[in-house]
Amino acid sequence: MDVLIPVALLLVGLIIGFFVARYVYTKEAGNKSVKQAEKNVKEILNQQAEHHLYQTRQTVEAIEAQCQTLRAQVEEYESLLKQGTGEEETVPFYGEHAATYLRNNIKGREKASVTSVHSTQPKDFANTGSGLFVGTIESSTAEKENK
Repeated sequence: MDVLIPVALLLVGLIIGFFVARYVYTKEAGNKSVKQAEKNVKEILNQQAEHHLYQTRQTVEAIEAQCQTLRAQVEEYESLLKQGTGEEETVPFYGEHAATYLRNNIKGREKASVTSVHSTQPKDFANTGSGLFVGTIESSTAEKENK
């Protein structure tokens, strides 16, 4: 019996030691994996932050370029407006030329229409005896009966 009790205590100690070692090992491994996961997350967040800053800088530069082109266009438009006030007096309106042209042409037509003879037939009739209003001047049958 003297040998059996120390062997039993040794077996119980080995079993308890095994479970304690296993618990300590898993706890340390869990802490290491948690620390490694936190480190990975921080690296990913840093990369995303750098990428976000890069895209933001590009966007700001594009907006500034558009603002500069807009300023240039507004300045050009203002200069055109300032130039436009002086040109109105030097460039005549189309209606002035058209009115004088029509006035001169109407006067020439009125003179030509006075000299025309109304007794001649239009040029599209072939003979003097053709056309819609050709005929003798006779009174209608109703007028003849009344006489």
